[in-house]
Amino acid sequence: MNKNVLKVLNGNTNYYPHKLEQHFPLLLDKIIQMWDSPEFDSLLNQLMLDKRDHYRQGFPPDVASEILRLSILHTEQYGSTAPNSWIDASDVKID
Repeated sequence: MNKNVLKVLNGNTNYYPHKLEQHFPLLLDKIIQMWDSPEFDSLLNQLMLDKRDHYRQGFPPDVASEILRLSILHTEQYGSTAPNSWIDASDVKID
């Protein structure tokens, strides 16, 4: 497990994005590098929303779920920085 990922997860291995790390390690690195930046929400919007007339294949469901979980955790820690963020953490909680 990547120590930088564990750091942003506050050591909680239950939310570790194993599939994202396995299939998209460079993307996970970018997410972690931008974790506390104002551009974080914008990065996730670019990843998760298709703005190219449905030509994107999209992520496998398990990877998309891990990205969503990371987004929720980030929003719980820092709040949303994007005016039209695709997730509102006040509506979703991770148990």
